[in-house]
Amino acid sequence: MKHSKLISLVIFLAFSVSLYSQNNNSRLEEANRLLKEKKYEEAVTAYNDILKTDEDNTMAWYNLASAEYNLKNYDNTITAYQNAMKSLAGPIVRYNIACAYALNGNNEMALKYLQEAADKGFAQYQLMASDNDLAGIKNAKKFSEIMEQVKKNGNPCLARDEYNQFNFWVGKWDVINPAGQHAGDSQIDIMNNGCTVVENWYGSGNFQGKSFNYFDTTDNYWHQFWIDQNAQKTTYEGKLENGNMVFYSYDHVKDNNNPFLRRLTFFNLGPNKVRQYSERSTDDGKTWSVEYDLTYVRKTN
Repeated sequence: MKHSKLISLVIFLAFSVSLYSQNNNSRLEEANRLLKEKKYEEAVTAYNDILKTDEDNTMAWYNLASAEYNLKNYDNTITAYQNAMKSLAGPIVRYNIACAYALNGNNEMALKYLQEAADKGFAQYQLMASDNDLAGIKNAKKFSEIMEQVKKNGNPCLARDEYNQFNFWVGKWDVINPAGQHAGDSQIDIMNNGCTVVENWYGSGNFQGKSFNYFDTTDNYWHQFWIDQNAQKTTYEGKLENGNMVFYSYDHVKDNNNPFLRRLTFFNLGPNKVRQYSERSTDDGKTWSVEYDLTYVRKTN
């Protein structure tokens, strides 16, 4: 008998929680509708009613802040965002708090939260530059410093020197072999906002291929992935050594037949010339034999 009463109690509690959750979701949907329809005062009342019984409702706090912001109740905006921030670890809520403090004339706190947003990875520098909410702090030296950090957040590959190490290869090139004969044409471009160096190779006999080169901050190595029109691919990893990019490929070191290590070096010979020199070793790098030797000469038009 006790067991059946316990089951009944559990079922009742589960039903009550479900009913409460459904009711709260319905109230939140209604509050959100009021916010969307720009009925801000009604939305504030609706969100506050929800929070009386569900004070940990992050969405209610966040949207309450939005409604209070539109009513220019900036103290209430800050309070609501700070409550939402208890569950939101990202930069946006901190940026919004900074805006509310700036509109309220508290420049010190505005810069504090703007710095926190930047430290959390806020990257929308164009928004930050044009946002009238921040007009009161835009002349501050600290604002300029934070802006530089936000720009770096938005363009991480342009902000680190390592990403520029292979730029000497960028351009349009005539490629010649050691006999002075034309071996092909190559165009090297910087793509993905400075994150990728892409080669487009056009060799003799309509042979084509591409390589994708990038610096990986997780291992501090450059990586290259080469693939040609026949789906033949090679992967490399390497570093800048004495101004030259030196790659190694381990794709074939465990081959059953004729295993070998490959080394590919890009010699920086000045602003208008690059030498690409490929070698292989069958004795773990003790000795090397030449695979090919190409010179890239920058095109003048």
